[in-house]
Amino acid sequence: MHVFLTGERGIGKSRAAASAAALLGRLCLGFRTAFLAEDHRASALYLFPANADCQSEEARVAAVWSDGRLTASAGAFDVYGAALLREARGHPEALILMDECGHVERNALAFQREILACLDGETPVLGVLRKGQPWHAMIREHPNVRVLEVTARNRDRLPRQIAELIGGRRP
Repeated sequence: MHVFLTGERGIGKSRAAASAAALLGRLCLGFRTAFLAEDHRASALYLFPANADCQSEEARVAAVWSDGRLTASAGAFDVYGAALLREARGHPEALILMDECGHVERNALAFQREILACLDGETPVLGVLRKGQPWHAMIREHPNVRVLEVTARNRDRLPRQIAELIGGRRP
């Protein structure tokens, strides 16, 4: 079972995913994205390994602001993001984290193929989906995926529920 979280911006999707990953106690591979500034328009969007700090040397610029729009950097997802997912698939004892799948990846077809390869595999996936993205249909409709809505009412109990769905705590 793979689990993806969705919900309104700022509701706590990434926090719930991180808490669930900690409960699972598995090596966490895959990717995370983050802005380095609280004011997102003052920072590029960075792509980095799920088990690394965003400010590490492994972080890559995934998207930059241009004319008021966030635009994907060439190759960020199709090269670097896809490589992170390929590497993660090679570790069946791990948890593949995908935080977050948003709108800038809509044209990253190699990256999307790697996501599907992960979903077809046995290594559990825990992901975060930004709402309203048409390309997410391939994730939402995958037979091995369960999508959970994060709300203010359920976000504190979701990590335990996610851990139970994915497979409980591992040593």
